[in-house]
Amino acid sequence: MKRPVRVLAVDHTAGVSTFRKKFAPIAECDRVDLAVLAPKTWIESGAVVVAPASVDGYELHTGRALFRGYENRGFFVTGLARALRRWRPDVLDLYEEPFSLFYLQALLAGRVFAPRAKIIFHTSDSLSWEYRYPYRPSFLYASIQRLAHASADYAVTINEVAAEILRSKGFAKPIRRAFHGVDEEEFRPLEAGKLKVDLGLVGPVVGYVGRLMPAKGVHVLIEAFAALDGTPRLLLVGIGEAREALERQASDLGVLDRVVFAGGVPHSEVPRHLSAMDLMVLPSLKTARFNEPFGRVLVEAMACGVPVIGTTCGSMDLVVGDAGIIVPENESGTLAAKMELVLGNGALREELSRAGRERVLAHYTWRRFGELMLGIYDEVLGEEGS
Repeated sequence: MKRPVRVLAVDHTAGVSTFRKKFAPIAECDRVDLAVLAPKTWIESGAVVVAPASVDGYELHTGRALFRGYENRGFFVTGLARALRRWRPDVLDLYEEPFSLFYLQALLAGRVFAPRAKIIFHTSDSLSWEYRYPYRPSFLYASIQRLAHASADYAVTINEVAAEILRSKGFAKPIRRAFHGVDEEEFRPLEAGKLKVDLGLVGPVVGYVGRLMPAKGVHVLIEAFAALDGTPRLLLVGIGEAREALERQASDLGVLDRVVFAGGVPHSEVPRHLSAMDLMVLPSLKTARFNEPFGRVLVEAMACGVPVIGTTCGSMDLVVGDAGIIVPENESGTLAAKMELVLGNGALREELSRAGRERVLAHYTWRRFGELMLGIYDEVLGEEGS
């Protein structure tokens, strides 16, 4: 009987339980023996995350990493060589950008301890055309990515722009798009009556979940919210450096008493906060250093049956499809009009709620992601059934 394929996944976010869920469907396949390497501690959305000692279904290896929270500059001080020696993988699956230090060190260590391993990298990069990076030092990142193009066997992208950028740089190996997912049992429509009472939410609720930072466009959302008729509430869930400026803006516009700054909440509480919303808006803006690569919170909201509005920034139109509304970025008047339309039309809200949940179940579950990755492993190893 043929032995299972040995896969070592390197993922700097794998200490975060939400992101680690993508590995469970892969590990369930009896054709694959899976191990995952993660930093012992990592900084995600401003919080320190500690990886568990073990998980069910596969081996979780950990090591100490420097530059925690800086995904492109981070690298392992311990753990990588040990995991490679222990696992001797057939496939080295790198959930790291092809210009990152994590990629470079995994490639070099893999040549020593698993020289025959096929190499896959994952990218969501939608900015660095022509090897020009919005962060420094660009020459180093360009050198690493050129090495990645020569050494990797396969690329997985989260959006179409990332694939276009790879091709424009001359990457000639196979590329497949694989959307990130959500746990559809965790993110589902929930009763949020008590939460609404606790937060003082009365009447229609518009919401946002994410970092409070200029590129996320929350100031545009507040400006649009101030133009709405009636007395809806605005629920902002998240932390960030822009909070004080946003509070001043809401006060200047005379709506501070209807804006609830909920602060950061545990990820396990995000479904309840989403379910407290009648409409969720992600008003992101493209900048020199940011272009929304996916918009995971849109998928989480749709999974909870919450109508969504995104902008033309990045790949949100691809993510939402016809199950939500897309408006031009940085146009508060257009955003206000669409918010008014959704809040004032119960039938439209119900249709968007149904369509959003159905789209998630069809495209954005971790099981679907796992099926795609298993097919990629078959393809990269040249096996039947790809």
